[in-house]
Amino acid sequence: MRPRGLEFDISEQSARIITRVIDRETGDVIRQIPAEEALLLAERLEELQGKLISLKA
Repeated sequence: MRPRGLEFDISEQSARIITRVIDRETGDVIRQIPAEEALLLAERLEELQGKLISLKA
């Protein structure tokens, strides 16, 4: 079994907590929660929400 570690980070753009499972031998990211794609999607949705609200005002 490979030694694995956990890494925690806070996204600067969204202030969301990011958790990564890291292979300690190679430093490779095995899994990231939330995934990079989910972070980008949430960022885009927040941008659209801001535009919709400003159009109504």
